[in-house]
Amino acid sequence: MEDAPVWVMRRGIEIDTISHTEGNTQMKNLFVRLWKEEEGQDLTEYGLLLLFIALVSIAVVQGLGSVIKNVFSNASASLS
Repeated sequence: MEDAPVWVMRRGIEIDTISHTEGNTQMKNLFVRLWKEEEGQDLTEYGLLLLFIALVSIAVVQGLGSVIKNVFSNASASLS
């Protein structure tokens, strides 16, 4: 049984036909290329690092906020 052609639109203009096996090969090649390429991974790593820093900063500020509040409350009470 021969593979039936599949219509594919490329760049929104050209229309072409490919067989299922050719399409599967193209898809496999795409995944292999994306897996091997390291371009763009740096941006993801920087984003994750920024997210980690932001979460740690929020936790530290919340912890210090209650400590600073207690210090000023004690100072206010002793001045009264």
